[in-house]
Amino acid sequence: LVLASEVVRAQPFRPASYKVDLDLPATERWRSVLAEVLDLYGTSPFFRYYSAVQRSEAAAFPQQYAYFQAHIGDWQAAYAERFPDALAELNALADILQSRAETAEERGAFSREQVLFASLQMQIFNTGTPKQGECTSVIARSADGLVHFRNWDFGPLPELLGLLSVEVQFYFSQSKRQGFRCLLALTHIDKWTTCMKEGAFSMSLNAREFGEGHERGRLPEVELELLRAGRLPRVAVLRNVMLSDSYEAAVHTAATANALTSMYIILAGHEVMNGSQQPAGVVVTLMSNTSSSDVLKLPQGTEGWFLVQTNVDHWLPMSDNRPSSHRREHVKALLHDLGPAASVEELYSLLRDPEPYPADNTGPDDGKVFRDTTIASVLMRPWGLNSADPSAWHADVWKRPVIDAEPTQLLV
Repeated sequence: LVLASEVVRAQPFRPASYKVDLDLPATERWRSVLAEVLDLYGTSPFFRYYSAVQRSEAAAFPQQYAYFQAHIGDWQAAYAERFPDALAELNALADILQSRAETAEERGAFSREQVLFASLQMQIFNTGTPKQGECTSVIARSADGLVHFRNWDFGPLPELLGLLSVEVQFYFSQSKRQGFRCLLALTHIDKWTTCMKEGAFSMSLNAREFGEGHERGRLPEVELELLRAGRLPRVAVLRNVMLSDSYEAAVHTAATANALTSMYIILAGHEVMNGSQQPAGVVVTLMSNTSSSDVLKLPQGTEGWFLVQTNVDHWLPMSDNRPSSHRREHVKALLHDLGPAASVEELYSLLRDPEPYPADNTGPDDGKVFRDTTIASVLMRPWGLNSADPSAWHADVWKRPVIDAEPTQLLV
């Protein structure tokens, strides 16, 4: 299999879909999924991605990188004590990659320690000096009902993340709890960032990289001590939210999380108002250094019909020194142009707008919605549709390497 460096983006790909039983032990639940994907693509995409994470973190955040590497065993011990299920999933991923590794370099990159290190990428990123985020999330009351859609942007090597992105239908075979669907990259199998529990709520995660109560500049040894003292890493916050039974419970779980890392959690669903169920949505801003949160609700009635979240606090105005604020205002302008009578398809299509905002913007925060780092777009309709309705969930993957059929190595 040859994966060339050219990226295809003109037409989206539909990600492969799998089922994962969360009642199985973590060491077993991903076995068939990973085996099938590794049969298709081999270990090279994982190796290339994990190696790129190592290089980018070492270059951008040398102090944090050196500490995390020197103390990765301490992080393992803390996760084993407090988040054993998530750690066991990462260990299972590392073990199956190790079993298929063909070189010493791959075996090093696929150690349990280094697979965990890659999963800590955003924690390292947030305590350093991040440049600018790129994810976009929108909740709107449309003519066709409540809709939640987002662009997922991440790196390095977004084309490999696209290749390894899958839809997962999580279910519970024994406890019979309600399952949910997520889009995720198999490099980060423990991280639920774009998910929907049908008939209940949907969730998307956006990075928060500066602002009031942010952990930028936090020493890595303080980060470790806060974890040991009970702070929740991103993976734990997201899991707790998605395991909530209702929209109201999910909002409460997100807003009261004692988070280790600042983030935005965007939730859509329904709540009881004036004796009847009404469409609802929130943006929860979690501030790591203050253990506090801000909850912005979807306006009701004539006050407004949408929420937009990028990677800047909603109360901060657009400015050149506030990365992603131009993109936020661009999305708002597009929504105002479309109006609340727009169809779901028209609303979802704004995620593909590649133009700068304002039109003459040539700065680093250029206001583009559809970006070189946009891996996927996801449309979620968590409430008001029959659970079997295929329009309740739709995912488009935009970034993948060109694939040739000959069995050989990854080319870059």
